[in-house]
Amino acid sequence: MLRPVVRIVLAAGLLGSLPPIASAGDDWLSQAGFPGALQTPSAFMAPEGSLGFGISSFDPYDTLYLNLQPFDWLNFNARYTEITDVPATPGTGFRDKAFDVAVRLFDGRGPLPALSVGLVDLGGTGRLSGEYVVLSERVFDFYASVGLGWGRLGRAGDFENPLTAVSDRFRNRPGFGGGFENTGSLSYDSWFRGENVAVFGSLVWRPRFVQGLSILAEVEGNDYSDEPAGNAIEPRTRLNFGIGYTLSDYASLGASYLRGDTFAFEVGIHPLIGVNKKPRGKAYLPVLDEAAHPNYRRRLPADEEQRLEQLYDTLRYSGFFVHAMDLTPDGETFTIWQSNAITDDPLYVLQFVGRHAANFLPARVRTITIVSMAGGAEAARIRASRWLIEAEGSGLATPDELVARSEFAAGQGWALDRARYSGLLNYPTFAYGVSPAIRSNIGGPAEFFVGQLLLKPYVTVQLTRSFSLTSTVGVSLLNDLDNVTIPGRTGSLPPVRSDLELYQSGSGDMYLEELEANWLFPLGSQWYGRISAGIFEEMFGGVGSEVLYRPYNARWALSLNANYVKQRDYDQGFEFRDYEVATGHLTFYYRAPIEGIVVQTSVGRYLARDVGVTLDVAREFRNGARFGVFASKTDASSAEFGEGSFDKGFYVYFPLSQINKGLKGNGLSLNYRFLSRDGGQKVDDGRSLYSVYGHHSAGAIYER
Repeated sequence: MLRPVVRIVLAAGLLGSLPPIASAGDDWLSQAGFPGALQTPSAFMAPEGSLGFGISSFDPYDTLYLNLQPFDWLNFNARYTEITDVPATPGTGFRDKAFDVAVRLFDGRGPLPALSVGLVDLGGTGRLSGEYVVLSERVFDFYASVGLGWGRLGRAGDFENPLTAVSDRFRNRPGFGGGFENTGSLSYDSWFRGENVAVFGSLVWRPRFVQGLSILAEVEGNDYSDEPAGNAIEPRTRLNFGIGYTLSDYASLGASYLRGDTFAFEVGIHPLIGVNKKPRGKAYLPVLDEAAHPNYRRRLPADEEQRLEQLYDTLRYSGFFVHAMDLTPDGETFTIWQSNAITDDPLYVLQFVGRHAANFLPARVRTITIVSMAGGAEAARIRASRWLIEAEGSGLATPDELVARSEFAAGQGWALDRARYSGLLNYPTFAYGVSPAIRSNIGGPAEFFVGQLLLKPYVTVQLTRSFSLTSTVGVSLLNDLDNVTIPGRTGSLPPVRSDLELYQSGSGDMYLEELEANWLFPLGSQWYGRISAGIFEEMFGGVGSEVLYRPYNARWALSLNANYVKQRDYDQGFEFRDYEVATGHLTFYYRAPIEGIVVQTSVGRYLARDVGVTLDVAREFRNGARFGVFASKTDASSAEFGEGSFDKGFYVYFPLSQINKGLKGNGLSLNYRFLSRDGGQKVDDGRSLYSVYGHHSAGAIYER
């Protein structure tokens, strides 16, 4: 059985590792993790950008879920359920994995109530699968839902499946079968099928005079007549009752009484981490000195270098780091190369740097070019007339006019080396800090859930403009490793990832996670390169390289990476095991016209020497947060891969710059695979070039 106390503490640790930037509002997640009340679905959903993580327990099911809300109309949920009265291995119950998706067709803001269609356990074993259509409406402080359920959600069989009037094929619902090596495939041949359906509904009261309190009642469509539990479940009633309370901005507890004979509890967190607003730190746009003090410029020293030095100092104080500056011989065009810890928003960079430049530069300067640097190379250029910058800063022109009449172009490699004033940054520079993290293995071959709550001190030394060293150490604060044993194998591939539990238990309370060198350099306009070496991650180290082509005016990019890596020893020091492999991928990136959708397709050789393709679809928010789902299919057969058939899962990324602007470029990642297996696995091979240069494109100017 799940060890509830330790799991709750680990969940609280994860809660503590997430920044309290905003609340997702009311917790609309059921005890299984999909949008709903207790055991029944609803059409109410959290705001887009919300993350849900929780644990629930009621006899005989313990459930762990992770929920993503990439859009306000689309919800993804992954969950693991341990059936405690069905033995799997000594001391554990049977573990069922599931993936749910819900689509809201109407949001309820018009004359129609909210309407959602959902699939429950569409890619798992099918033992807990079901489908539903649900209507939801709010009346004052009451939130009501009513719907029809198929499969497990409709086993009470209140009346005949209405879809049988369309076709008789909807009468038969295929059951589970075929062995666990075939799990993970979409069971579309059973969706909305079955002889009968059932009605379910819920009523939630959230009294406004008691902030955070929820009182719930519902009627289930499941009569528990066909459960995968070891002992028969005979409910006294289909009614459930519960109470919930929000403890903080994004944490909640709940207790309920189910089926007339069973108590349940749950703990959940639901922060809002994805926001469609560019981060801008604490640097406010400067006021034009000429507008406020007409004689100010004439009091500046006449010497050109002193003016540029004042500009340099003013920008550095505000978090903008000047790499180089240049004035043409006639003094009419000024160019400045900068990077910053404030924002990647091209308009804001133009406004901020342009206004400061207008304040300090001689009156003869008519054109200002601002070059954004990334990874030691030019990423993008903005060219604007000085009078237009001043007009927009004085309110005589709009930001849209400033954008429309400025030129945005790709970078020009190492052009800053030809500047009159170059090498203005002193190296080495240092970046350091401590990040909280949780290292988990869910659905592993030895234990259902193995986790560690960690602190990760890190330091990056930028030795030159293009060359850096990064080191990260993992320090265990709390772990759940007491019962870890050498895992049995499912599948016949080399154990490139399934040994995670051995790495977790063998690394002790402190281990070296990363010690790598990265050299980034331009190969030409819109072409970039990288060479990396060292300990890349907790399991592999070696050498690697990457080439990226990023057309500035296109939505797509193309990269090729190649690595030769060796497997690290379990203690995660400097020793290596015998396994080594050459791996690499050709990756196509596409930023869709739908805001925030980024699609990656990779083809190549993976760590277990299997060859195949990976599809990754992510929703990116303007503050840098990212929700993504992925799947990899290789030439490894289902039998070779083992239970799960192919690699799949989803991930969350949160930029730590939302907490501290000095942490720009660092983030907290949560990666959840349905099972830890060896097929379709990539190595984390250094600093991804697309992560450095991918956002520097013509389209970025309109994302503000």
